[in-house]
Order: sequence, then C-alpha cells, then structure tokens
Amino acid sequence: MKARRSLIGLGLAALFSLGLAGFALHERAQEGAPHFAPSPFLPGFAEQVKNAARIHIVSHEGVFDITNRGDKGWVLPQRGNYPADFDEVRHTLIGLAALETIAPKTARPDWFKDIGLETPPKGNGVLIEVKDGHGQTIASVIMGNMENTGDANGSAGLFVRRPGENQTWLARAVFVPHGDPAAWMALKVLEIEPARIKDIAIAPASGKPFTLSHQRPSDLHYTLSPPVKNPDNTLMDAIADAISGFAATDAKPASEVDFSKPTRVTVHGFDGLTINLELATIGSDSWARINATGAQPAASAQAQAINARAGAWAFKLAPDKAAALLTPQAKLGTP
Repeated sequence: MKARRSLIGLGLAALFSLGLAGFALHERAQEGAPHFAPSPFLPGFAEQVKNAARIHIVSHEGVFDITNRGDKGWVLPQRGNYPADFDEVRHTLIGLAALETIAPKTARPDWFKDIGLETPPKGNGVLIEVKDGHGQTIASVIMGNMENTGDANGSAGLFVRRPGENQTWLARAVFVPHGDPAAWMALKVLEIEPARIKDIAIAPASGKPFTLSHQRPSDLHYTLSPPVKNPDNTLMDAIADAISGFAATDAKPASEVDFSKPTRVTVHGFDGLTINLELATIGSDSWARINATGAQPAASAQAQAINARAGAWAFKLAPDKAAALLTPQAKLGTP
C-alpha cells in the first residue's frame, strides 16, 4: 500500500511538472507570437474599386485629379484633360485594395514628419482619395515613407494614416504612391529604334542648319554635314538618342507655348517614317511639339499612332535631351 501511494505521489508530481512545463511553453509561445492580426486598411474597398471614377491627389508637389471620362479613358483635368497612364491608375487602385496593416505605429503628430505623414499640401504626406461616379468617397488615405520589411514576395512597408486621425500604421504595400502629376501622365509618345533613323536635319532658331546621316542601318556613327574638324561621335549619338529615347517630363496644350521661333528637327527613317519636332525654350525649360507622316503603309500607321498621342500637346523635355537637341553645329567637333 505504501509503495502504491509512493507511485501515485510520483505520478501526481510528474503530471504537475508536465503541467508547469506546458504552461511555461505556452507562455513563451505567446510572448513570441504577434499581438496584432493584419487586416485590410481600407475594408470594403476591394468590392468598391470597380466603381472608382475619380482619384484626388494632394501633395507638396500639387493638387490634381485623375478622372474617368468613359470612352476617353482616364484623364487629368488640371492638365487640359491630358491622358493618364492607365498602368499607374490600375496599379494604384489595386494597391489600395490590397493595402494591409502590419502593425500600429505612433499616434504623436510631432513624429509625423519623420515618417512622411504630415497633412498635405503643406506637409510631406500624400493624400489619395477615391470617389465613385456619384461623388461619394470610397477610399481615403494619407501615405508616407516606404520601409523595407524584407518581404520575400516583394511588397514593402508603407506608413499610412486616415485623414483626421492621429493613429498611424505600417502597412504592406505593393505599389509606390506618387504625388507628382507627371507620374500619372502617359508621356511615352514617340518610340523609334536607332537603326531606323536615316538622317536628322536640324534648323536651329539661330545658327546654321546641319544634318546627321546614316548611309545604311548598320552604320555605327553619323556623318555630319556640313562637316567640322574632329567630329565628336558621342555628341552626335546623343542627338539621335534624344529622339529614339524621347523622354518627356510633363505636357500641356501646345497653344500655351510660343512656337513662333522654333528649332526644327526633321527625322527621316529608312522605312519612310518622317518625324517633325519643333522646339521652344521658355525660361530654363524646353518644350517640343511633334507630328509625323509615313510614306509606306507600316510607317503611315505608326505616324497616325504618334499623331493620335501627340495631338495638340507640347512636351517638356528632360534637361539632357533638350541640351542634346539644341547643340549647335559648331560644337559638334572635339577641340
């Protein structure tokens, strides 16, 4: 009987010890487990995103809208209804629908500046507000700095908060918010492969006209006419690159730019495509007006596509592209 009691005592002690160990392991697991369950930052927006008709942006760089005009697609009213980049619109709307909180962060307004969440336009945050066709707000968020979270799926951390609230959050984002109007504009209006360019005739607003030419598509460098001593192939290639890699940083109606005394650039392709550019310098900025014609069916189709995109718009050139296209003939030689 005494032995039996001892065994029972030992069994109870063992069970007690196992219970303590289990409790300790459970407590340790709870300490290591996250105390916040991720959730959609904009609950219900995923179901409403198909009704989006207007995106309102407020940032330190400007206040503007992107509006869905039905058959005309998405446009920027403050830019004369210039076409919006549909990929930018799509990525933003999908990104907002997928925005998921990772953890709550500071609720102190004096810390907002450090994470990019000050109220715009005076502050450094970016407000994105989405409305439906009836003008009802279906999403609204102020976005701040991005943060690398080491996510293997490629998403990043983004500091966010709701307008009128001080509580901030670190959210999982699959897109980068843009508060610059140019980032929303479809500015890829001209694409031509370098090998297709036969010659480039440039008539400066002041100075002598000159031509860069290829005899055949396989030529590595251009021939300058009239010639200069020690022609600089790097500078001449930069002129061709400015055309084949045409880069605009902004756009507005051509009627708002004075093209009365332009630099004229005429590009002839081996395939019959002709591109005409007029360049005007306004202050420190250079603007281009574009139209095209085609002598062959394929070239004619591309010319029509270029004209459909370029239309009556003027395009602001990136500084390096403008400098190349405005290089005078006398400076195309190496000293």
